[in-house]
Amino acid sequence: MSSTPRRRSERMTDTALSLRDYALYYDTATGPVRILDDITLTIGRGEVLGLVGESGSAKSSLANAVIRDLPGKVAEERGAIVLNGDDITALPERALEALRGRRIAMVFQNAATTLDPVQTLGAHLLETLQRHTDLDASGARARALELIAMVGLPDPEAMMNRYPHQVSGGEKQRVVLALAFACEPELILFDEPTSALDATTAATLLDLFRALQERTGVSALFISHDLGTVADIAHRVAVIYGGRIVEEGPVEHIFAAPRHPYTQALLASLPRASDRQTGRGLAASGARPAPRRGTMPACIFSASCPHHRADLCDGAPVRLAEAGDRRIACARAGAGEVLPAPEAPAPLPSPRQDEALLEVEGMQVTYGRDSLVDRLRGRSAAKVRAVNNVSFRLRRGETLALVGESGCGKSSLARALTGLHGFEGTTKLAGQPVRPNSSAWRARVQTIFQNPDSSLNPRHSLATILSRPLRLFRPDLSRADYAPEIARLLERVRLPADYASRYPHQLSGGEKQRVAIARALAARPQVILCDEITSGLDAAVQAAIVRLLREIQAETGAALVFITHDLGILRHVADRVAVMYLGEMVEQCEIADLDAAPWHPYTEALLSSSHSVDPGSETRRVRLQGALPKRTDTLSGCPFASRCPRHVGALCDSARPPLRQPGADHDILCHIDTAELRAVPPIWQFKTPKTTETVR
Repeated sequence: MSSTPRRRSERMTDTALSLRDYALYYDTATGPVRILDDITLTIGRGEVLGLVGESGSAKSSLANAVIRDLPGKVAEERGAIVLNGDDITALPERALEALRGRRIAMVFQNAATTLDPVQTLGAHLLETLQRHTDLDASGARARALELIAMVGLPDPEAMMNRYPHQVSGGEKQRVVLALAFACEPELILFDEPTSALDATTAATLLDLFRALQERTGVSALFISHDLGTVADIAHRVAVIYGGRIVEEGPVEHIFAAPRHPYTQALLASLPRASDRQTGRGLAASGARPAPRRGTMPACIFSASCPHHRADLCDGAPVRLAEAGDRRIACARAGAGEVLPAPEAPAPLPSPRQDEALLEVEGMQVTYGRDSLVDRLRGRSAAKVRAVNNVSFRLRRGETLALVGESGCGKSSLARALTGLHGFEGTTKLAGQPVRPNSSAWRARVQTIFQNPDSSLNPRHSLATILSRPLRLFRPDLSRADYAPEIARLLERVRLPADYASRYPHQLSGGEKQRVAIARALAARPQVILCDEITSGLDAAVQAAIVRLLREIQAETGAALVFITHDLGILRHVADRVAVMYLGEMVEQCEIADLDAAPWHPYTEALLSSSHSVDPGSETRRVRLQGALPKRTDTLSGCPFASRCPRHVGALCDSARPPLRQPGADHDILCHIDTAELRAVPPIWQFKTPKTTETVR
């Protein structure tokens, strides 16, 4: 599962943190709500414990309890949280203020909101050091410079004087990591620290944390809904559902052979690098929200468990208990019974046809304009080239995935295709020239945005939201037809028809995204632009959304442009993939071509940054070094030259790369010869009981 096996060090024999029978209830207007219950966990010295579970499982609430930052009104709190012998639940507020940052540090999900925008990066570090250490001003500054260098940021002196808005997202998160390690704490809490980062940036930061953790011996609780990240970084993993731990043990044992039905369902919904070779599909877990009020059932998962038996599961309370190589909260599995994992439905066949539906030729998107002074002086201001000479064709029923790091031009391309930004170049629908800012285009091309909380009006019911595209793009319908058509649309996206009277705040994240899909379908489009629509969703919800899109394509023949930075999901949704870097498509190929060389060197780095949870698999890591060129510069050579691990010399810097075609419908923009690219070692190796299978 990792290129770097995680081994327990000798220091892990002692306990750094333990939670003993911990429970937390918040008081609400309608009575107490159970947040955490029956939590018993330990983290050894120098150990990383991963905590995984779906949204709403109380992962972050557990971190808040450990750092003693409880956002709700506490109705009841039981049990103990012991940090190196001290029960911190009994500490007064002044002692907790001294503890936070000094003995326990936290790395939050969004570095942009963690850092104060009006303070320099150096001021953040100096404030922490002066508050929690005895260093004088010169000593604190020297330590701050040491920390900046330790987390791999260039030019520490200059970095000290920069503000958060002057550095990239990955650099911000490195500063937050430096803040966490500043006072050499005993424990660091990581709350989804890589979920907002690109795959290459996240992989580099995980490498950095691994090196720092092994160097300092700090203990860590690593919270994530990305099981692949946890498999790569943690020694042990705990699975939480509805505020209770349901399974806990060594990472390699839990991921290779999950025994609790909830853990099995989580892993069955997770994409794997070997899925195309094995024909494996994705399963939606179907887990219902856990009960939070009133008398708790004997088993917290009983209402969603496919293996529930009242005579075995509804007697005594089911608590976490030792079961061989792990602890598990399941009456049947705990008694030694081997429960079958859920079988994922077979992947749906692609409905792709030969007919070209959308054609884009020579698209150029730029940002910036000449000021009045520039125009008076007869000069032109530098422009940002967001999309540079991009051409592609999309067939009916086909899904083209656009992948790349933030800033590569994916969203700028989408904005151009939705008519929200001007561009140079030509666009055709079904062979006819049509501009994206025309009414003919809008009736045939619809968009599903990343965040339904922003794209759905919170003051409108679902009926109102879905009636708008019917009114704009379906002149064949009378007002009397709206209600039955809205009911049909909701049922088409697997929502009850009576949801029409609900408002967005009454839905879960996955349900909101289904409404966004229904709104796009209302116009009966030929092309749907999906802009990071599975980003931030749990794996099980992602699996359900992806299967729903495939079903819709099979019924309607709609083509999809699927923008994502999640490379794992591509194998289950895309027919072809286009890899973008600095506004250019450096590679276009069939999705099956990603499983074997040749790749563009940037594609190779992206693939190696994605995590594999295949049991016993190994991933060859490629890490990018070097700085990005300025987006306003006119590059004479390859746009990837400054970071390319296979840089071949001055040719890459001075000449535009040629277009190579190693196979049918496979284009690579690179100076390296196709034969040399084809000889690149494989990214993944998958181990079976009898042999080691190498993907080439």
